[in-house]
Amino acid sequence: MIELTLPAGSMQAALAAIDGGADGVYLGLPQYSARQAAANFTFEELSKLRALCLERGKRLYVTLNTLLDEASLSSITATLRQLEFLGCDGVIVQDLGLARRIRNHFPTLALHASTQLAVHTREGVEELARLGFSRVVLARELTKEEIARIREACPTVELKVFIHGSLCYSVSGACMASVQITGRSANEGACAQICRSYFTVERDEAVPAAHSPMAKRPQTAWFFSMSDLEGGPAIAELEAIGIESVKVEGRMKGPLYTKAASAYYRALIDGTGGEEGLREQLAIAFSRRRTTGWLAGYGRTGQDFSIRTTPTLGSTSYPGHRGVTAATVIADDEVGVWVQSERVLALRDGLMYFAPGEREPIEAVRFGIRALWDEEGWPATTIGAHTKALIALPHTERWPRIGEQLLLISAHDQNPALYSEELPSYQKPIAITVTIDDEGLTVSAWHIKRRYPLAAAEAVQAQDVEENLRRVFERSGDTRFTPESLKVINRSSFELSALFLPVSRLNEIRRHFYEELENHYHQAMRAPLDDEVQEDRRESVTLPPRSHLVDSCALFFLSLKRLREAASEGGRLADLLFSVDGYYYLPLSAVMFEQERFFDDLKAVIAALKDEGILDSVRFGLNNIGQIPLFREHQHACWADVYLYLANSESAQSLVESGLNLVGGYLWMEREVTDLERWPFTVTVVDRAFTAPAFISRSCFRHDSLLLSCKGCPHRGSWYAHSDSVDYKVIVEDCITYAIALR
Repeated sequence: MIELTLPAGSMQAALAAIDGGADGVYLGLPQYSARQAAANFTFEELSKLRALCLERGKRLYVTLNTLLDEASLSSITATLRQLEFLGCDGVIVQDLGLARRIRNHFPTLALHASTQLAVHTREGVEELARLGFSRVVLARELTKEEIARIREACPTVELKVFIHGSLCYSVSGACMASVQITGRSANEGACAQICRSYFTVERDEAVPAAHSPMAKRPQTAWFFSMSDLEGGPAIAELEAIGIESVKVEGRMKGPLYTKAASAYYRALIDGTGGEEGLREQLAIAFSRRRTTGWLAGYGRTGQDFSIRTTPTLGSTSYPGHRGVTAATVIADDEVGVWVQSERVLALRDGLMYFAPGEREPIEAVRFGIRALWDEEGWPATTIGAHTKALIALPHTERWPRIGEQLLLISAHDQNPALYSEELPSYQKPIAITVTIDDEGLTVSAWHIKRRYPLAAAEAVQAQDVEENLRRVFERSGDTRFTPESLKVINRSSFELSALFLPVSRLNEIRRHFYEELENHYHQAMRAPLDDEVQEDRRESVTLPPRSHLVDSCALFFLSLKRLREAASEGGRLADLLFSVDGYYYLPLSAVMFEQERFFDDLKAVIAALKDEGILDSVRFGLNNIGQIPLFREHQHACWADVYLYLANSESAQSLVESGLNLVGGYLWMEREVTDLERWPFTVTVVDRAFTAPAFISRSCFRHDSLLLSCKGCPHRGSWYAHSDSVDYKVIVEDCITYAIALR
């Protein structure tokens, strides 16, 4: 049966998820987590949850899903040692350098690829498998059909798919909006959610009108805000095609949400019934506008440019929690409004309605029901569904209009009781060996061995020495260890059954040995890694300033489709590539949803470059891990471009070991300096004049944000979007959206 995993931003959220029926939970630590603002887990809390999961047969996944610069890579060792000691069912990783370190030094930790790696092709999954990943969390922008093709092509790699929760506007791992505006990096877990800001849009007068149409609707809205994913209708199909695990998003949300989400999806998977009521409870806990996303609501099976007629994927009218419809306003009253209810309402329920905004296009007015009257005017604590009632409103100048909907955003009886966090901590099972000779005992376990003097003596009556020792050592108290097995080796002059060992002395030995284990544990956690020393540095070139490798629209790549078309029409590709110091540079796109077409176009362009006689002078920029296999096979000169993040020396070494004809690479574009002592080659720092797209999105700005029809669309477009803090040029190229900050 498909595994259901829930987010755990806190211990209460984890316990609620497990109580609701989750098969596993995923969580972050105080550092190296893509959700730094969540409560996250101390190692003491993690130890307790690990023990509980083992007891109940649940799985536990730890997210270390940020990029690490050289300093962070050094400091994460203690965290990895702790995780190795406690154990978990998988470590979810974005940084390929961290993955290499785990693979080489902590092989007992199973590597799971984060969705931050933006894997949406078979080649990407296969490359991650080569790097030691046993499970891949696929990009959220994939359709069921695309997922099925990856599943069929990669039968030995476990695949995990997001099934519910917030959708990022940008492809995960490729969002630069937050760091560009606030200095808070999404790749370091500090996203400021710029996509939930409102913008004013205007057409681009420099392009044909067909490339910059405007909708007949307000031109100020939350144009980059996505609806929430609710993939329940697709879960049976995902299970049928062999997906091992589905994942609910939401480590920033509390136990009410995790309990409701786990209960709803548990019912869907098990087919136990009651799904609609559970779905409503989940929506009240938290929901924006809901969509089945690319799993079922995209309206296409792939990037085939067919006309989409399904609802849009955006949530442009309001970016926050909107719950479920509760009632419709039918009349005013002195104390509030008369409504026609759509569901049962009660005192202390939380309601919301929209009003014209003073600071934003619209604003949400929230209030709790403090007084109710039934249709006859009698005070009530509860009103039924489909009845007329009077609801008191707070004193405000912005009462809802006739016909306005009231939304239920919290239920008075929905909050779960607190779970007890007085849980036993995890104790590591260890194999203890006790060796007895005529002068003492030698006890060994978990990498230590200690000798204790104890003169062997003959027992007055037969002894069960093994059982006596087992009973003594199983009393490990509140230490971090518990005996999994105990082996006795007798090298004394007596038969084991004739050997007398004073229990009081054995207890002293046991106490001391467990103290020694604790001391050794603390030393082991602090021990540095025996790092590899990079003796022979690989030759590399200094790449051109990255700002010189952008097209006329300020995009960071060259379209293979356009290059192929130009070559087929007799154009010279040498005139279309970037030329610097006698070499041609061809940076590739960071996304390639139609992978067969992408690689067909790439091979056609390579063939044209060869015919033109310049292939040996061309250097290709790789921007996605799925591009590595082809370049390893054909050995064309290439470099690590800005989205194939070189954040630290281990990620650079991982790339060197991939077998590419690698001429160099750019340093992670969010850093300007790094300690190069351990790097296998010298990286080029991205110049400040280069501006990466704030967003790269499969959500088409024309269709999903401006709500325009696909009919007659040239699959290209250009607009300008403005907010209080930033101006963007928004470009659509082959239905992919790029938002680039204007300087």
